[in-house]
Amino acid sequence: MEMHQLRYFVAVVEEENFTRAAERSHVSQPSLSAQIIKLEDELGERLFNRLGRRVELTAAGRFFEKRARSILMEADNALRELQEGKGEPKGVLRIGVSTTVAPYLLPPVVEDCRKRFPRLEFRVEENMRRSLVENLLGGDLEVVISSHPGRGNRINAEPILQESLNLVVPSDHPLSAKKEISINDFKDEPLIVLGESSVVGEKALELFGRNDFEPKIAALCSQISTAKELVDSGMGLAILPEMAREEHSSRRVVFKNLISAKMTRLVFALTHEQRYLSSGAHAFLDSVRSFCGGKGVDRNEEANR
Repeated sequence: MEMHQLRYFVAVVEEENFTRAAERSHVSQPSLSAQIIKLEDELGERLFNRLGRRVELTAAGRFFEKRARSILMEADNALRELQEGKGEPKGVLRIGVSTTVAPYLLPPVVEDCRKRFPRLEFRVEENMRRSLVENLLGGDLEVVISSHPGRGNRINAEPILQESLNLVVPSDHPLSAKKEISINDFKDEPLIVLGESSVVGEKALELFGRNDFEPKIAALCSQISTAKELVDSGMGLAILPEMAREEHSSRRVVFKNLISAKMTRLVFALTHEQRYLSSGAHAFLDSVRSFCGGKGVDRNEEANR
């Protein structure tokens, strides 16, 4: 069994096609196919079901995939650790940040790192939590800043930020002058909700569910900026994180604190438990901790889902 065979195997798994896997691996398709057959002969098991142009893993293939990825990650870890050596962080750091966090946390943190470590380069993916976690597990990202992905997924999750969620209303709305706001004050208002994979959106809907109210959803958004603009336009109210208060440019929206103690969210730094973290990753995480340090984290609070 050779390392290049494992890499070819993983390429076929991810592409579900021998031709595309060969192109990705920069070898001819017959050569890649021959190496996969040689690997199957050595293991004594068929790893793929060939379904015309598409392939799928057999039961043995699914078992072997976990082992192959683990072996490749350990080999890559060793190589990266030896190449990096000691000294100033350098090279390319691939990070992912969820859409509800990226606009507020990413610019100051990256700016700080670039000033202190000019040889460190960044490749950034802004996406929803599910896609970021998949890319972290697949090895395409080294660090992800997002909500908690759940248990049993080979990920280390460090809580870095706890913040309140606020009701956002137009400045001329009657609630803008009210000091304490509960769900009873806005249960009949149209609601603008952050959509799929957003903990903020989930929390808003949970608040209504806990109180046996049916939310009147006026819009589903993937971006906080869109939600704020829709509030500004008078389309409805929104529940948004505290960090969005610092950035909003419109003077026609007001952030109001909610009475509910459960209206908070936790943001985590996610890393793969088996992956060697580069000095660049450590530098980035130190900068993230410094930026979030004054905002407070209750480490005993249950992780957001």
